[in-house]
Amino acid sequence: KAAEFYKKAAMQGHVESRFNLGCHDLHKGNHDRAVRHFQISAKMGHKISLDAIKKMLMAGVATKEQYTQALKGYQKAMEEMKSHGRDEAKSLREKQGL
Repeated sequence: KAAEFYKKAAMQGHVESRFNLGCHDLHKGNHDRAVRHFQISAKMGHKISLDAIKKMLMAGVATKEQYTQALKGYQKAMEEMKSHGRDEAKSLREKQGL
């Protein structure tokens, strides 16, 4: 039942739901589907999804090409999220010990 709700949320762009679908498929042994879900969420900037594909690569159930695609998508998402204002806010938080 939860998978149905994750699917609906993922279709609307909810990155955690997409990751959860990948975990669900991985648990069921559907490695190809799991990698596809993880790739989509990694390309949305979800680091844990990228790490999941890396672990799957090391376990021999994902390909280097799949990991490379996810890594490039993740890096692109991170680049798109960068801004001067975010950098300033991060620096201020670090100075204040937050």
